[in-house]
Amino acid sequence: MQEPFIHEPVLVKEVLDILDPRPGQLIVDMNLGHGGHSLKILSRMGEEGLLVGIDRDPLMLATARKRFEEARVDRSRYRLVEADFLQLQNVLAEVPVPAAAPAEVPAPDSVLFDLGPSTPQLLDPARGMSWESDQALDMRLSQSDPGPTAEEIVNAWPEDELARLFFEHADERWAKRIAKMIVERRKTGAIRTGRELGRIVAGAIPRGAWPPKIHPATRVFLALRVEVNQEYLKIDEGLALAFRLLKPGGRLAVISFHSGEDRRVKEFMRAAATPPPVPWPLPQSGGAPAAAESLTRKPVTASDEELAANPRSRSAKLRAIRKALAAAG
Repeated sequence: MQEPFIHEPVLVKEVLDILDPRPGQLIVDMNLGHGGHSLKILSRMGEEGLLVGIDRDPLMLATARKRFEEARVDRSRYRLVEADFLQLQNVLAEVPVPAAAPAEVPAPDSVLFDLGPSTPQLLDPARGMSWESDQALDMRLSQSDPGPTAEEIVNAWPEDELARLFFEHADERWAKRIAKMIVERRKTGAIRTGRELGRIVAGAIPRGAWPPKIHPATRVFLALRVEVNQEYLKIDEGLALAFRLLKPGGRLAVISFHSGEDRRVKEFMRAAATPPPVPWPLPQSGGAPAAAESLTRKPVTASDEELAANPRSRSAKLRAIRKALAAAG
């Protein structure tokens, strides 16, 4: 596939302010995409730091690598790896750190998550993520994933399981009605394309109840994509793993784009920044400290200037924490 445009990152200034990249640091971009955030981070790190960029999609990696080369970034300053969140420890184990012990996994100074697929991935007809696609309902971010695909879910899952999926993953209020319509429709033949599914979902929701700013099938497509790629599970486990591997005093920043993602990020960071319960009676030394300090009292959102230049930033929320110096992970 030939990319129609380069996906530009959101909240770049805010990310740089929070992560505060410095020369000599090790920083991990867990959702490399087209490398927009990483290029800006590299510009702050000087010649001595190392940027590790991770993405599940080889096309994203290839595009980012090309951008780095065009920007004349020395290859010694970055490593781009095809992997997912849960493989972070294995990725870091391959990073050479001269001063480290042979079996030691280097600890990042900062980790950035920019959740969700990029705009080119969403618009790529071959992935079937759009209600305008006439190709197969696939929705996998990596074609090496075993599945199931969205097409398999839509055509095989029972009605009650589809309704649960749409409601729990995307807060779709018409979940039961949509699931019933899908099951009725597939009696006449399999639902194969995004365009077919989009029409079914739109027809299941009363016209007066259509959301004003998004396609009526948006939430259903979101729920299917999340399930196909196990996004929520990987967010939960990926955040925990990244925080454990983070250097004491290191920073973890996450950009989310919808309520399901943001809810998980908020709950994780709130738990990390909350001191653990202390047995009664309280010891004289006081309670145990929290594992982290919140760096964002409330989620950081796009400025008016960025909203005007990049409408995609409208739904972006940035949250961040700093790992305590004494945290064990």
